[in-house]
Amino acid sequence: MALYNYKVKNFQGELLTGVLEGVSESAVIAELRNKKYFILDIIPPSALSRDLASKSSFSLFARISTRDLSIFTRQFSILINSGMSLMESLSVLVDQTVNKKLQSVLIDVREKIESGLSLSESLLKHKNVFSRLYISMVNAGEMAGILDRTLNDLAIFLEKENTIQLQIKNKTAYPKFVLGFAVVVMLALIIFIIPIFQDAYSGLGAQLPALTRVVIKFGNALKTPWFYLIAAVVFIGGRFLLRKALLTPKGRYYFDTIRINIPKLGPLVKIIALSRFARTLGVLLASGVPILKSLDIVKGVSNNVIIDNAINEIKDSIRQGENISIPLSRFKIFPKMFIQMVNVGEKSGTLDIILGKVADFYDSEISSTIEILMTILEPLMLVLVAGMIAVVVIAMYLPMFKIFQYIQ
Repeated sequence: MALYNYKVKNFQGELLTGVLEGVSESAVIAELRNKKYFILDIIPPSALSRDLASKSSFSLFARISTRDLSIFTRQFSILINSGMSLMESLSVLVDQTVNKKLQSVLIDVREKIESGLSLSESLLKHKNVFSRLYISMVNAGEMAGILDRTLNDLAIFLEKENTIQLQIKNKTAYPKFVLGFAVVVMLALIIFIIPIFQDAYSGLGAQLPALTRVVIKFGNALKTPWFYLIAAVVFIGGRFLLRKALLTPKGRYYFDTIRINIPKLGPLVKIIALSRFARTLGVLLASGVPILKSLDIVKGVSNNVIIDNAINEIKDSIRQGENISIPLSRFKIFPKMFIQMVNVGEKSGTLDIILGKVADFYDSEISSTIEILMTILEPLMLVLVAGMIAVVVIAMYLPMFKIFQYIQ
């Protein structure tokens, strides 16, 4: 596949230029003729197009993070709000985007728009990058003529999501490092130090304690390739079976039920799910998306099937004329404060604003809950690390006590 520059005229006589990807020049000509364009010029692949193609293939190994999307959306919002056209804004963003994979996606989006598609239709071609929420909000913004405001709302939403992700990552970095360090130290003791003691004890003739024998066998197993092969099979097989189970409604329901009932950690998982639900629904309603369609889009955003099941019943209740706060009260996962705030928002006609405030409240709760969890986790990690190393050290020195018994 190569990129071809083209120059055409439409039925109105307007001059259009752009880039199309095709296997050959004739294939590009056929595609342009199918779109009823009068072809003026087709320029074969240039050094620039080959460079873009190579960047696109290289970027298959890149990743588009929430941070990348939030930066792009914020810049896109500012450019549109400043009065720049859609194509001019995308051209500027293509030049400024650092992430090569996102850059190749934006190039394709720009080409799709040049070929006659809307922005939301062009984004829909990249569902692996842009979520249903993102595409639906852009579509609503286009239809209502408030694309700059919608992009601003999306940027705020993505920035808050990125902040929460960074907060969780930063707070868990130290415990992960301590645990990793402890595992490395323990493996070093088992693989390199234990064999030295084993050689010293082997000439004594006495049977080694059970704990020492277990640690020695584990150390010997670490030196064989079969151990790593079996461990890889168990790990990959376990992940496959877990993913398969999570694809079933019952398996996902049990998994999410267990998650929100884990002591200390469960409330955090629940608050994060409620925050995402409230913020996403509020942003969609603020953008003019009808409530039933908004609820459809929100499904899956919270990453909790209990909330998704509740959404199905909430939609049925709304169709029957009930307010959203009534079906919410039937599900234990929604706290009373949440339901009361939604009820106030419905009565005052400010449901989108209220949901945003609820999400802000839960975001602050997430921060404080993470702080508390880290305060508890750090000493627990130290105890765990000490316990792991103590087991190995005891296994090394336990035979000495047995030797002293024989001497006496």
